[in-house]
Amino acid sequence: MLRLAREGQCRHAVDLVARSLAREPDAGSRTRVAATLAQVARICEDQQDLDAALAALDLASTLVEWADLHCHHGRLLAQRGRRADARRALDHALALNPHYRAAAVERALLDAREGRIAEAMETLRMLASDSDLTEPRAFEQGLEHLGHADFEDAGALLRRALHASDAWLEERLHTFQDLTDRGELGAALQALREAVTDRPSYPDLHLLLGVHELRMGCVDDAVESLARALELNPDFHAARVAFAQALESSGDTRQALAQLELVLRQDAAHREARALHARLAGRRRGVRASG
Repeated sequence: MLRLAREGQCRHAVDLVARSLAREPDAGSRTRVAATLAQVARICEDQQDLDAALAALDLASTLVEWADLHCHHGRLLAQRGRRADARRALDHALALNPHYRAAAVERALLDAREGRIAEAMETLRMLASDSDLTEPRAFEQGLEHLGHADFEDAGALLRRALHASDAWLEERLHTFQDLTDRGELGAALQALREAVTDRPSYPDLHLLLGVHELRMGCVDDAVESLARALELNPDFHAARVAFAQALESSGDTRQALAQLELVLRQDAAHREARALHARLAGRRRGVRASG
């Protein structure tokens, strides 16, 4: 898929992934597919094929709950003029990780595009006050461009000044995905743990770590990682479903069901929570009947 994208066949690569998802994958498979789609989207964007990049992100966002993925999705939707969809994607990213500066910057730029330039500039100044600006001149130039409604140049300068892209983290995640694809799961785990250690406030990273630990059979570590994701964001449904899976793997079906019921009280249509709850509840009924 990545080879096809690099050869300029971006849409073909996305379609190939979509066809492979005809059978609903497990959580580990969804994670791997979503990571591949995120890479495809970046390649498509570099090739100026925004429609294919959006198609990749549309599909990936149905598979996983990652703040960086929804932020990227929102940024491209805004570029395409789909502002309502962009706002939903960026709000979703910030709900997943309230400390995610990249999403906050994109949200402010979207506000500016919708005419709320003064409000956007105030938000950006607040973001700047919370960080050390290595390029204060770029920040001021960005605000100047924003004041003249020059959104493209403003965005490039402000993202740079506010470190709204996280190249180190992206590199760690790419390394994790490459190692996973090669079957080097221990090395992949180490790369992911380095990312979590350096970015401990990102609940979606703790989720990714917990899912990978569970895949490797490190059940106690997975329970701990997923519990941390929920401490950071108690409304993170994907993390709570994965937490339930880890609890079930540890033998605590009763608590796993309780976690799923917390999700279903807030989102009765949550497909993965419903399916897992039905499976675990059916298994418990079978155990009782046989006893």
